[in-house]
Amino acid sequence: MDQLLVSTIGFWLKKNYRNVCNFLDQRLAALGVTNSQLGVLMMLWEQEGVTQKQIVQVLGIQPASLTSLLRGLEEKTLVHRVQDKHDSRINRIYLTPLGQSIKEESLAITEEGEMLIRQRFSEEEAALMLKWMKKINDSFEPSPST
Repeated sequence: MDQLLVSTIGFWLKKNYRNVCNFLDQRLAALGVTNSQLGVLMMLWEQEGVTQKQIVQVLGIQPASLTSLLRGLEEKTLVHRVQDKHDSRINRIYLTPLGQSIKEESLAITEEGEMLIRQRFSEEEAALMLKWMKKINDSFEPSPST
């Protein structure tokens, strides 16, 4: 393998990201959900009625990507959009009963993936890794004064 490539943090972040995505996609296929769609569902399981803008901000995705994700979730009858009562420009996203029904199994799959990630780390190492991952993210986020 190219030494220059494997000596970068970015390479290993991307490789591990793909490993996690592939793991989740394989396990979630039985539920008819992708790992990308799972992020939206997880937000809704925590709080229904969020706006598309909120989802974009939390997941760090482009609005066009979210539109595609929502379309797929709607076609699978897992979510539906409702126009905001006070501002017709805003859509709020809600789970359907089917979307709610796959919560426990989906979360069990994500927990299995999280356990795989953490299996070779002590609690302290895992906490430090999480801290470092957040620091990396902060390097790419605009500062509050911008």
